[in-house]
Amino acid sequence: MTDEQLSDDHVAAPAVTFEKFGFEKAIMKSIKNEGFTTPTPIQDMAILPVMSGADLMGIAQTGSGKTAAFSLPTINKMIHDYVKPAPHKPKALILAPTRELVMQIGKFIDQFSRGTPIKSLVVAGGQPYPPQIRKLKYGVDVLISTPGRLIDHMGSGNVKLEECQTFILDEADRMLDMGFIDEVKEIQSTLDDDHQTVMFSATMNEKVRRLSLELLKEPEYVEQERKTMVADTITHKLMNVRRKDKSALLIELLHDETIDKALIFARTKIGADKLCGELKDAFQDTPMRIDAIHGDKKQRTREKILMNYRKGRTKVLVATDVAARGIDVDGITHVINYELPIEAENYVHRVGRTGRAGEKGLAISFCDPSDLRLLREIEGLIKIKVEVDPDHDYHFDASEVRTNKKGRGGRNSKPRGKFDKSRGRSAKSSESRRPIRNDRNDRSERNDSNDRRERDDNPRQERPKRRDGARGSLRTEMPARNDRPRGEKPKKPKGKRYNPAKFDPLDTTFGFDNDPVLQKLQGKAVKRKKNSEDISTDDRPEKKKKTTKRDHFDEKVKGPKKKILSKAKPKKSKGKPSRAVRKKIKQTGGHKAFAPKKR
Repeated sequence: MTDEQLSDDHVAAPAVTFEKFGFEKAIMKSIKNEGFTTPTPIQDMAILPVMSGADLMGIAQTGSGKTAAFSLPTINKMIHDYVKPAPHKPKALILAPTRELVMQIGKFIDQFSRGTPIKSLVVAGGQPYPPQIRKLKYGVDVLISTPGRLIDHMGSGNVKLEECQTFILDEADRMLDMGFIDEVKEIQSTLDDDHQTVMFSATMNEKVRRLSLELLKEPEYVEQERKTMVADTITHKLMNVRRKDKSALLIELLHDETIDKALIFARTKIGADKLCGELKDAFQDTPMRIDAIHGDKKQRTREKILMNYRKGRTKVLVATDVAARGIDVDGITHVINYELPIEAENYVHRVGRTGRAGEKGLAISFCDPSDLRLLREIEGLIKIKVEVDPDHDYHFDASEVRTNKKGRGGRNSKPRGKFDKSRGRSAKSSESRRPIRNDRNDRSERNDSNDRRERDDNPRQERPKRRDGARGSLRTEMPARNDRPRGEKPKKPKGKRYNPAKFDPLDTTFGFDNDPVLQKLQGKAVKRKKNSEDISTDDRPEKKKKTTKRDHFDEKVKGPKKKILSKAKPKKSKGKPSRAVRKKIKQTGGHKAFAPKKR
């Protein structure tokens, strides 16, 4: 925001300075230390309304100074009549969609609140809970957080928004795209009715407009005037390239020595890691450092990657759309869209990483034939016709792609779906190739009759050998195959099958007269064969008969006789029975009637 860095759009009036806002001395000292002299148009329009306590809706492109537009007046309001914050009760809350953006806002507030009693805290996912809980217990003035982690702390009772007077929602459009609308409404419902709400967004679509009507009360709308959605300092370039050739073209571009810092965008996290690995393999013999950043990496790893990229140690960084909002790095000269974004608004945020603060930047987009529709949406949003650069080895003409699609199915053919039965053939050609069913049947019958005649004359005729002279001949060990016409299955010999519906029990010729089940149904006595019929009586081994107690007292039974003893009378046990006797007593499960002991 220095005089040399400002573009033509950012120069509002030469006499306007930060002194007109009446900031505190500590804030003005920090502004001068950072080298800021003239506010940007969005800062000039938004600082006074935010300082007055009114609700505000601000629309400005990325890199226009929105963070300072809401941070400086918020800090300045707290310095007047400063009161120490209560535990777990912040005075101001700033919500942002990504961890990187939250860290960036927190760093900005720390820089401009030096020399003041203002305490701020960044609360985001991927960080340990205990340090955050400990600082919230001591009390903070400004809390900067992502929606998910804030909801967790509110549910645990670590954050209470009863005394929060300022609610700031940054990157509201991205917040809605990421699906945080329910969390935002839940957080806003816990605030006091007299709180101030400030919303900032890079784009103004129907979702953002509807949310502003729900959250803001009699707001002031502030929008930075601009000819296009993106900064004029960015040069846009388009390269038509097939998907299979994208990696090769990207490697050629990165060999350019004019690239100081390059930011490459992919659609998915897996795609970003895969592309990063390919680039590392291609530049493994060079000192160029390449890294990837996305939501699956740990917060500490992401911070380290951004620090290396900010300090210039990493030259090429591969990122996703989620990480695009929080990458505020100076000196990015090239932004390369390896894959065009699905939503046209994300293109604005991608290319907004370069050309910041009046510096020039170059945005290169790769477009394969399937991305032509996305390209038209992007051009309609930014109101710029992106020029095509054909000066590379992988260029293709987009007009040829459209004509080829029309002529794929013939001259008079209509566009087909993916699962069309004709598979790219015209209707006439497909009909001519299909044989008529009646002709096919007649032809097959004629062939079958001819084959029968030939096989009847010589059923053992061998099949001809191969014409190509390959080793071995065709199989001839199948006489059953030659005996039957082609296409017929071999007939199995018919045997007697049991059919209970047609079975006649009086018909003994059917072959089931000896079935014991049927004999039982007919009322006949079942005669079962003995297994020992074939064995002679002499060869049978004598089996010893098992004796019982009764056999010992029978005179007819052979064996030693035992003396008959008189039955001994059981002795009456005095007192409690022994354990052996108690074990023999049958357990009845408690059904025996209760008999109390007699005393």
